[in-house]
Amino acid sequence: MAVAATTPRAAPRGGSTLTKRQARLALIMLAPTFVVLIMVAFYPLARTFSASFTDEPFARPEQVVNNVGLANYQRLLGVQLAPFPEGSRLRDVLTPGYQRVNTFDLFGQRFLLAAGDPMWLQAIINTVLFTVISVALELVIGLLVALVVNTQFRGRGVMRAVMLIPWAIPTAISTVLWRYMLNDNTTGALNALLNAFGIIEPANSIAWRSQYPLLSVIIVDVWKTVPFMALLLLAGLQIIPNDLYEAAAVDGANVPQRFFRITLPLLMPTVLIALIFRTLDALRVFDVFYILLPNTTRSMATHNYEMMVSSYQYGYASATGVLIFIIIFAFTILYMSLLRVETD
Repeated sequence: MAVAATTPRAAPRGGSTLTKRQARLALIMLAPTFVVLIMVAFYPLARTFSASFTDEPFARPEQVVNNVGLANYQRLLGVQLAPFPEGSRLRDVLTPGYQRVNTFDLFGQRFLLAAGDPMWLQAIINTVLFTVISVALELVIGLLVALVVNTQFRGRGVMRAVMLIPWAIPTAISTVLWRYMLNDNTTGALNALLNAFGIIEPANSIAWRSQYPLLSVIIVDVWKTVPFMALLLLAGLQIIPNDLYEAAAVDGANVPQRFFRITLPLLMPTVLIALIFRTLDALRVFDVFYILLPNTTRSMATHNYEMMVSSYQYGYASATGVLIFIIIFAFTILYMSLLRVETD
């Protein structure tokens, strides 16, 4: 009896038809997302980048726009540090187009610090100091709050809800309230509180916003953002198994040992994510500076706003915006590389 040989059927060329259909359907479904991203993200960014090489004014379409090349970036990035001996004249040392920022003594010699845009240089310093100090305080205080509300006690649910009130209040409204609380005289709530406890005299009321502008902004931001940091850290604390603490207690570990050996290592991924979120948000801070310290102490974002809206320099403000984007992007890469954030 003859057995008929069967020839295996060749697979269709180009792979599975079903796979192709699924890939085509995915592209069709993602097409609207790509269009929206191009409209709301890529086009404004490209428009800003192209305008940064011009002297385009803001809200004045009748004026002629000229290409200035890298002039805007040279002004923003131009910094001069030169010896400034006693008896020297400023015009003999200062580079044309630069403005004096400060003079200081170092190793027995006097130096001059100048910049193409001194207010931009000061805005960078203000923003970096604000970011480092406020994020550090928010992390420490937020961790303490998270540890407290993570314990078992009566009214814990109410406490968790109440701690979110500062975060729930819009930033503009809370900053306006703090502006009145930080008034220079005893009508300010903070000065009145210090006066009530005998820490200061009514005649020696502290002018918070003029004497300590950065401190004032940091106080407002820490009060506003600690609940957000505490909420993120609380979520990380709740995924740590209680069995680990029970086993450590049986082995004789005290509270500090359990915190540094169990809580902190297991909480570190959440801490890193919280740091990334808050650092990137603090670097682009605008509303707190603009409302609390109007045009006196600037951040990078408020300086960008003033250059565009108040000075009508859209091209120069665009260059400022590009540099802010680069600085924030660099911080993101630095965090992800140094802190070894997983990207999978």
